Amino acid sequence: MEKLLALLINRRAEVLTLLLLAIGLGLTVTAETPQRAKWLSSSSKVSGSIYQLKENLGDYFDLKQVNRRLSEENAQLREALYQSQFEKALLEGKFGNTDTLKPYVVSPAKVIKNSVIREKNLITLNKGAYQGIVQDMGVVSDKGVVGVVERTSDHFSTVISLLHKDLSINAALKNTKHFGSLIWDTKTIDRCTLVDLPKISNIQIGDTIVTGGMSSVFPAGIPIGQVSAYSIPNNSSFYKAEVRLFNDMSNLDQVYVIKNTLKEEQVSLENQTNGF
Repeated sequence: MEKLLALLINRRAEVLTLLLLAIGLGLTVTAETPQRAKWLSSSSKVSGSIYQLKENLGDYFDLKQVNRRLSEENAQLREALYQSQFEKALLEGKFGNTDTLKPYVVSPAKVIKNSVIREKNLITLNKGAYQGIVQDMGVVSDKGVVGVVERTSDHFSTVISLLHKDLSINAALKNTKHFGSLIWDTKTIDRCTLVDLPKISNIQIGDTIVTGGMSSVFPAGIPIGQVSAYSIPNNSSFYKAEVRLFNDMSNLDQVYVIKNTLKEEQVSLENQTNGF
């Protein structure tokens, strides 16, 4: 206590200055003066800025969680859509009396690497074997077909892009259901070519092209693109159509991986049947 009193006495000038400053500031703030109004206004602005910054930071860090929930909800909606298509086929007698089967499971994934400048373009996803991704699963976006899973590791998978010269997908005219094979001629990144489309298909410019459902990879009816031109090569009975893709293959982000739970059964049967 004696040391404290000695320190206050030795520093009495500084202590007195601080005391007078505190008293003056208190009188300024509590008195009805322009200075008080300015002080309160400045304090409110600072407090408001701090609270706004806190709110903005909270919203920013919540975005990842919100995006994850939206991706999962979209995957569930797509799964329900493919299920409804399957049930429609059941009602029409295309699959027999097995209406309790649920053939498609849809999982969200993110594109973390993508190429469009090669003849054999590939895409890398942030999901792999640990998330149930396996070879030959179909990959789509909210705009349409993206490609087919080629290989997987524990946490990643590579996808053969639509822009791959060796990929061929069963595709059909949405209106008439006539089908052919969709391939890429390596010329432009926004166009593919539909070949082997029967001459009786009555194709038109602007027709929508969708997956044909003739493989075990994609459900029928997933959008691919629109017919931008077509012709019949010499001595041929089939159309060759140029298809403008719905997807911008150079700007892929959120995608969905489709698992056909009946695929092994279908492929096994086809392998045992002559003609497949």
